[in-house]
Amino acid sequence: MPKPNPNNERDRIATAEEWERLKAVLAPHLRRLLTVAYDVGPRKGELLNMEWSDVDMCRKVFTLRRTKNGEVRVVPMTPAVYQAFSELRQERRLDTNRVFLYKEKPIHRVGTAFKAACRRARIANLRIHDFRHTDSTNLTRAGADTATAMKIVDHKSDCMHRRYNTIEPEDLHKAAAKLHVFGTNTVITPGHVAVGAEIVSARQIEVSGRSSVVES
Repeated sequence: MPKPNPNNERDRIATAEEWERLKAVLAPHLRRLLTVAYDVGPRKGELLNMEWSDVDMCRKVFTLRRTKNGEVRVVPMTPAVYQAFSELRQERRLDTNRVFLYKEKPIHRVGTAFKAACRRARIANLRIHDFRHTDSTNLTRAGADTATAMKIVDHKSDCMHRRYNTIEPEDLHKAAAKLHVFGTNTVITPGHVAVGAEIVSARQIEVSGRSSVVES
C-alpha cells in the first residue's frame, strides 16, 4: 500500500470559536450529527450507517459496526453527544432503525448542507472530515494517553495518529509553561529533596533499602 504523500497532508482543525458559530446556523438534524463528529471523531459514513441497536444510552456508548477498517468500535459519549442522542431518540421511527434522519427519512448526504452552513457562519476551508483532526488534537490537549485516543478515533498506528494531531503555537507555550512548573517544583538542596510541594529529608527516601540521595 502506498504511503501518504507528506506534502498532501491536511492539518485543518475547527477551533472552538468556529464550532460555536457553526452550531448557531445548523439545522437541528445536521447539528446533532455534527456534534457527534466534532466531539468524538467518527467518520461521516460510520455515522450515517448507525442504527439504534448500536446506541446504549445506559452505558453512554455507541457501537460502530460498518467502519473503514472493518473492525467494530465502541465509542464513549460526551455530555454533548449524549444530549444529541437524547434528542434523536425522541424522533425515532418504527419504519427504520437508522439514527440520523431528515424529514423522517435516513440521511444519505450532508455535504451540500454543510457547505451552506459554513458560508452562513463565515467559515472557510473546513470539511466534515476535519472534525477527525479536531477530535484527535483535542484529545491530546485534554491529556488523553495515545492508546486511548487512537482507540476512540480509530487510528491503527502512531504515525497516522501524529498526522491527525495539529500543534498550534499555543500548545507550545502551554508545554513550556508545564516545563517551568516542573522545574520549579523539582528542586534539590543539600540533604533535602523537593517532591511536589513537600520537602523531605534524603534519609526518608529509600530505594531497595538504600538511600536514593547521598548526603555529604
